Amino acid sequence: MSSSSPILGKAAQVVIIGGGVSGALIAARLAEHGFHVITLEKAAIGNGSSGRSAAGIRTQWGTPDSVAGMLYSEWFYTHFHDLLHSAPDDQTWVIRQNGYLFLYEHPELSLPPWQLGRRRAATQAWQAAQAYVAMQRKLGVSVEVLEPREVQRHWPHILAERLIGATWGPYDGFLNHDLIYSRGFARAQALGAELRQHVEVTGARTHGGRILSLDTTAGSVEGDWFINATGAWAPRVSRSIGGMELAIAPVKRFLYSLKPARPIMSAEAWSAMPMTMYGVGPERGAYSRPDGEILMTGWAHEALSEPDFTDDEQDAIPPEFHHQYGLENYGYAILAEIERFAPDLANCGGLHATTCGYYEMTPDSNPLIGADANIENLVHAAGFSGHGLMHAPITAAVVEAIITGEVKDGLMRLPPPCAERHISLDTFDPSRDFSQSHREMLVF
Repeated sequence: MSSSSPILGKAAQVVIIGGGVSGALIAARLAEHGFHVITLEKAAIGNGSSGRSAAGIRTQWGTPDSVAGMLYSEWFYTHFHDLLHSAPDDQTWVIRQNGYLFLYEHPELSLPPWQLGRRRAATQAWQAAQAYVAMQRKLGVSVEVLEPREVQRHWPHILAERLIGATWGPYDGFLNHDLIYSRGFARAQALGAELRQHVEVTGARTHGGRILSLDTTAGSVEGDWFINATGAWAPRVSRSIGGMELAIAPVKRFLYSLKPARPIMSAEAWSAMPMTMYGVGPERGAYSRPDGEILMTGWAHEALSEPDFTDDEQDAIPPEFHHQYGLENYGYAILAEIERFAPDLANCGGLHATTCGYYEMTPDSNPLIGADANIENLVHAAGFSGHGLMHAPITAAVVEAIITGEVKDGLMRLPPPCAERHISLDTFDPSRDFSQSHREMLVF
């Protein structure tokens, strides 16, 4: 996209559609750059997946561009209050760097010998993990490969005999999602940006391959640039304003809260537990992390896309997924998976809450961040496949680079302090050929 069209600088008006974390950090970054920013949110901020996230953040990825971007995101979140100019007495936690622990099961011990396909998958997963670690280290990630006994020494509740090994990212962890989007919009507004809640986009007036204005439930909104940051709603929003068809499938995911009935470790050890992935590969990938006194758990089950879901359906929990409907529901299946690796943890209490929301899945599990194929001044920032919160800082930087013309030959230099690195925006191009693209395998 040419930097000469539309206009740049302080005269340019950018209209962001979507009031989640991506929209918030894009708004703050563009307002700091000098753009006049208007954000439109059809409900209240955080209405979508941002407020329903497990909120993990990690640099342990299988796609080099995602690894490099997450290095910047982790730096951003550790400096969040300084970057967003929070008040000195307002330093609520943003990131807890408890680490991310990927557990890999031992093919010979954890799987029945007649299930050769699963045994082979476990072997391949561990081989791939070591290749990922080599790539991640080359890009500057602090990541370790742990032997089973090392895992048990650090976390005694995990069974060493179930493991062939683990990978450990000590600077990874989880985020305070509500604070991030609320402070992001507060910073943008302090710089003159507008936030219009309960304003829904219904269409657009276009001319010559450009959007001139959006039609909304509160009247027309003109702009020079338009950003579609609506997550699972992004395909229908793009369609309604003349944009391209987006390869995004909204898929419901569930989170469960386990309330301990008895302590199995000290309070300090509990609060320091990492985000833990219990096995990697087919039929694996249950996870848990501490959430105060509660253990948050989840798992990416097979599910059909729900392209026409309504806002109310975000929180609709079918009986087979609700913890109150007996031991056969999905929540207890997650605990059974955790029990394979950490029986004391899985059995220390009972489930007491179920929540849900939508992942915005793409065919290769990499996001769509880039220019629309039909509309010159429309940029998409969606399709994060459940990882929009951790991706939001680098998403904002990519959007800024696109509309300021700082992308050269498809490459973008990362912001300081990561400015020695470039990422290829071909990885995130909404128009990419998914049959040829690099599939991100570490998706949970």
